[in-house]
Amino acid sequence: MKSDIKLSISKFIKFFTPYEWFLLVTIITLNILVSIINDELALLQSIAAISGVLCVVLVAKGHIANYLFGLIQVSLYAYCSWGVGYWGEVALNALYYVPMQFIGFFMWKKRMRDGSKTEVKARNLSAKQRIILSIVSVILVIVGAQALKYFDDPAPYLDSATTFLSIIAMLLMVKTYTEQWYLWVAVNIATIIMWYMAYANGNSNALIVCTMWFVYLLNSINGLINWSRDARKEAKNEALNNF
Repeated sequence: MKSDIKLSISKFIKFFTPYEWFLLVTIITLNILVSIINDELALLQSIAAISGVLCVVLVAKGHIANYLFGLIQVSLYAYCSWGVGYWGEVALNALYYVPMQFIGFFMWKKRMRDGSKTEVKARNLSAKQRIILSIVSVILVIVGAQALKYFDDPAPYLDSATTFLSIIAMLLMVKTYTEQWYLWVAVNIATIIMWYMAYANGNSNALIVCTMWFVYLLNSINGLINWSRDARKEAKNEALNNF
């Protein structure tokens, strides 16, 4: 019995790389520090932050279990965004991310790596598709910002960028395209700025959300590296199989 427990613990520890453990420990430590600084425990924000980091770390690994933690994170994040009036974030998470967790799960099940039941195959967009992606992204951000101004959004361009780039990135994610990570990097930077603005305006709990997105940014860079490498491997394997 004890040997089985030790084996399970060992497998769990080895499942994450040292860098991934660094991200997980960092977000937990930051949540504790922020709670001490603010002299209060923001329970919902803390759960959202930790489950969110677990989700994105698993996405970077191409592991399908990310959708479970993603469902927890986006639900709580929508509630937190409601409290500070970021309506674009509320709509994005409640009306889009929540159902996409279920859609993504079933779509990933169709693209599992050979011999794996949990890890997905990565792929790249063509050069033409990347150009179209860039043009569409810029247009949507500009149009969205103009619309959010009518709702007195405190950061219309940032909110629009996080909303529409996230929508596109999520579509690329469920389709297992590597280019999602370029958009996630941009989304994370914009979101860090947006939530720091909320913190500067007196919302102390926003600091936890801000630190969560900083860890997301680090993970996005890691995900970009991992998926780019895996996509190249998959492309070589497909070329050999078609030869």
